[in-house]
Amino acid sequence: MKYLLSFILFLSLIFLSADQVTVYNANFALIRTELELDLQKGMQDFYLDDIPSTIEANSVIIKILKGELEIFDQNYEYDLVNTAKILEKYLGKQIEIYTESEEKFSGKLQFIDRDNLGILETHTDRLILINREELLNINLAELPADFYLKPTLRWRLLAGKAGKYPISLSYLCQGMSWEVTYNAVWNASENRLDVSSWVTLKNETGKAYHDTVLKLIAGDVNKMRDPLMRQKQAYEIVASAVEFEEKSFHDFYLYTLNEPVSISNNQTKQIKLFPTTSVTARSRYEYLTYSNNITSQIIFINSEKEGFGKALPQGVFKIYLLDASDDNLEFIGEDRIQHTPRDERVSINTGSAFDLVGETVVVNQTREGKNIQIRDMKVILKNRSDNTKTVTVTHHLDGFGTILAESIRSKKIDANTVEFEKELEANEVYELTWTEKIVY
Repeated sequence: MKYLLSFILFLSLIFLSADQVTVYNANFALIRTELELDLQKGMQDFYLDDIPSTIEANSVIIKILKGELEIFDQNYEYDLVNTAKILEKYLGKQIEIYTESEEKFSGKLQFIDRDNLGILETHTDRLILINREELLNINLAELPADFYLKPTLRWRLLAGKAGKYPISLSYLCQGMSWEVTYNAVWNASENRLDVSSWVTLKNETGKAYHDTVLKLIAGDVNKMRDPLMRQKQAYEIVASAVEFEEKSFHDFYLYTLNEPVSISNNQTKQIKLFPTTSVTARSRYEYLTYSNNITSQIIFINSEKEGFGKALPQGVFKIYLLDASDDNLEFIGEDRIQHTPRDERVSINTGSAFDLVGETVVVNQTREGKNIQIRDMKVILKNRSDNTKTVTVTHHLDGFGTILAESIRSKKIDANTVEFEKELEANEVYELTWTEKIVY
């Protein structure tokens, strides 16, 4: 750092208030802060290196809060110092090299590749190749200019007089994201889900935020973005007394934490989103024709009457069931939900039902003219369990399809989808049949 400061004078700054961080689902965040610049009169450079390495420099907004201050330009400096870049700037310049065998070589650096350095030795003009693995030490006259230890914003400023100038700074950065995990205990006898919801917040921006005001935006905000490499992370759970306030915000939902929170770099943090809630739910078994299994589902309506009635951000529902024999919870499946408004249905697929079997058979098909086909269909349903279970058969019709005859009355879901519902007694086998007319 002492070498770098011989080339760059960093002016002092004092932060006036805590950062405010708004995090979006799509791996980016909006950062807002206020800081105070201690400036001299006239034109000068100001260097700010307390920024994330993933900052979007073209998103920076600066607002002068007080005083006569003009900002002429901004540079984002990210040519960070390292051995390779320093040596590249020393091509054609004098260096000294010491090897592990205690040999010393002095001359002008001619080239650098993956395995060797080449120097033109002083006084002899011999070209000497030195294997990188043999290097012990390299002495340079000075650190080349225009190198930075950290990503830096460099501003060209004109101050009307010497003094302190408060400004408001905001910018977007990549590498921060959040998602909700809903941990739910299923009580089948009472048709109830007991749901606790946790925000999982990841910070891979290259900067820590201390005692910050945290906001979360739920919704699909249109944003061009680049993928970021995953890194190892620390992990932290925040005390349950901290809560989020929910409100509608434009076409999205905004959740604001009621207490400041610190977010370290390369950290995964969990914060409770909603208080634990009991939701009225029911089990459902669905067989999609032509598939190989019958899925087990738990569904509920996201309404105040049924228990939730909140805007549910996208995330993963993890379902657990109590084993009465030892009073322990066992994991029985998980599924991802999308952003779900109030009064909409939530369907959680927990897996395939072990004791339920479905099979689709095309019994017969004939053509009536060039564009019409008649099919006789059969679905064989088997309940190999000791309990009565109801199975919903979902069938997608090809082309412009209609049902001509059926053994169970169907329900039309949309123009191309129908459902049949059948209650199966324990160990019952049932053949569901229908005839469909398809117009292509």
